[in-house]
Amino acid sequence: MNGPPLTIGWWLAATAPVAVLLVAVLGGRIRTQWAATGVLGLALVLGATAFRAGPVVLATGLAKGLWLGLWILLVVWPALLLYRLAQAGGLDDLGEIFTSILPTRRENLLIVAWILPSFVQGVAGFGTPIAVTAPLLMAMGWSPVRAVAYPLIGYHWSVTFGSMGSSFYMASLTASLDGAAQADLALRSAVLLGINCLVAGGLVLVLDGGLAALREGLRTLLLAGIPMATTLIVVATAVPAVASLSAGAVGIGAAAAIAAHLSRRDRAAATTPADDGDVDVTSSRDPSPAIPSRQERRRAAIIMAPYGYLLAIALPVFLLPATRAWVNTHASLAPSFRATSTAWQWSNDAVEAYTPIDVFAHPGFYIFAACALGFVTYRHAALVDVDGVGDLLAAWVRSLPAASASIVLLAALATVMTDTGMIAVLADGVAQGAGGLYPALAPVVGGLGSFMTGSTTSSNALFAALQADVAELLELPPSLLIAAQTAGGNAGNSLAPVIILVGATAVDASDETASIMRFCLLPAGVLLAIVAALTLLGV
Repeated sequence: MNGPPLTIGWWLAATAPVAVLLVAVLGGRIRTQWAATGVLGLALVLGATAFRAGPVVLATGLAKGLWLGLWILLVVWPALLLYRLAQAGGLDDLGEIFTSILPTRRENLLIVAWILPSFVQGVAGFGTPIAVTAPLLMAMGWSPVRAVAYPLIGYHWSVTFGSMGSSFYMASLTASLDGAAQADLALRSAVLLGINCLVAGGLVLVLDGGLAALREGLRTLLLAGIPMATTLIVVATAVPAVASLSAGAVGIGAAAAIAAHLSRRDRAAATTPADDGDVDVTSSRDPSPAIPSRQERRRAAIIMAPYGYLLAIALPVFLLPATRAWVNTHASLAPSFRATSTAWQWSNDAVEAYTPIDVFAHPGFYIFAACALGFVTYRHAALVDVDGVGDLLAAWVRSLPAASASIVLLAALATVMTDTGMIAVLADGVAQGAGGLYPALAPVVGGLGSFMTGSTTSSNALFAALQADVAELLELPPSLLIAAQTAGGNAGNSLAPVIILVGATAVDASDETASIMRFCLLPAGVLLAIVAALTLLGV
């Protein structure tokens, strides 16, 4: 490996920014913005000294981070506007409706925190599913921390084959897999993630109310989860690009079928056990929710219209190959960066178009369009008036700075650590130190990449080739370790500060980043442990 010699000292130097960031964020005493600023400064100092990166390398890394941060903010800003608009239209009134889709509270939790975000991830990633579903969970009565944390855990399994398979294809291409190896990677990845799909739904229930909640939601967990997992595996082996979208659609269909086959008597008889007291819910709610009237359903449909528009606009564009190709090749904005190299000969290739913002393919475009159509609908239904638009926009603009700086700083931290070779040293040290036990740590490497970059796609770009090289040294199929890499990356997404900030900002809770991360730490660890165990078994 080009770069500094791989000794314990260099490895600790590469680990330092990650460790400091984790401690600072989990401690909760330092605001994320200041923690990110300090850790970025540390990374720049280490990059310039220990890793011998000159001013050009550091400046290029920072510039890449600024651009990547802008890409993310163009998801966050419209998502926050969508939340403000829906709130003005009566989003908070939807709680009763959403708790009445299925007879029990926890089954409805699965629909919004597990099934729906996984479906949305099929088309739009980088936190968009969390930004869409967290406000709905708050409307149903959950606290901001849980409203963000539940979908972070619930949807994680859909990331690799979501966003039209971008993470999967990145892993396959950077590892230079041939057709047979790519097919094997698709199967292994889908099996790992299909298992974790069921586990994720179960974890959401257990986190909300222990074994009692698991029993309460077991019907939907099995009747929706098994078809989702099966669909993911079957479709991933044929058309990886639409595997998560197909699985999420099957989950929605299964939930609809469950609701359709429940009689009015079943709904009236169903009871919801008392909450464990740790959830911010309206305890006065009738444990047997009444079936919403036609007028209530119509009002709910109007309030939900912006979210419906989002899917109605985006799905046809990305499902049809011709339109998908067009939006990905027109109105594209991207900077180019020259090749850079450190004094340790760690090199970064020249990039002609770095992380393009394809205007008509970017999630932000569709969220803004949904906001515009939603406003027209709300105006027609007299839910908002023109006089209130100024106040709505002013409140939206005031809320933007809270998380924007943190997102840009975290993105810059990831790109600086990448371009100076720190992340590669960190991962290579883990690979060489683990020896024959490395398969158990392969998902941890993937999770680390996603934690730092907020993206399984970026994690796979960094480490898929490394996983293939280690597999060759250990005489293992490369698809085994690369599948662990991408599945671990999905779990790491649940802890990525930048993704947490996207969700927290969408519900005006950017100060809760530390609480959300602490809440997600154990379930994400469980998901990683399952991938590690299955990888050791050769699954």
